[in-house]
Amino acid sequence: MNENIIQAIPQLEQDIPATTFMVDTFWVPLAWGIGIALILAATALLLVIRRRRRKPVLPPCPQEIAYKALDELAEELPGLRECSLRLSMVLRTFLTGQVQDPALFETHEEFSRRMDALTGVPTACRYETRYLLERLAELKYAGTTEQDPQKARVLIEEARGVINNITRAQQEEAVKAAAVAKVQKMS
Repeated sequence: MNENIIQAIPQLEQDIPATTFMVDTFWVPLAWGIGIALILAATALLLVIRRRRRKPVLPPCPQEIAYKALDELAEELPGLRECSLRLSMVLRTFLTGQVQDPALFETHEEFSRRMDALTGVPTACRYETRYLLERLAELKYAGTTEQDPQKARVLIEEARGVINNITRAQQEEAVKAAAVAKVQKMS
């Protein structure tokens, strides 16, 4: 059996030169490398172009969030008690986001007793904001389940007006502050 295995092994020819087995392969790997580099460059270029086309999505500002909530409330028009509860939450959430007033995290009594309540709200808007929040508190604690769509619409529009006025007054104050800063910088 061992003799059969030995006879089965082929004999190599002694006269074959080594250069016969060498293949000129310099150009093949170079072509593959250039091809892969072009594909990677094209992919990178497409990703860069795609990223530049996308506009960054900004989170909605407190005013937009409040307007959306007011629009939803205007569509539903719940009873006055529920409407006043939800309007109060919308206004307090807006105040927390827009002027960093902690009204959202306080009861109405805590809010009313706090001396620095609404100090972040522009001076021209403080009275109307406080007045609307007081009226909403009265409706909220009255316990009435009365349906009065007209009164609910009026309250919603008053809240929209307060939000508008606060935002506009803040923008005006920012423009004035920028003008003052510019004048101070020049002098």
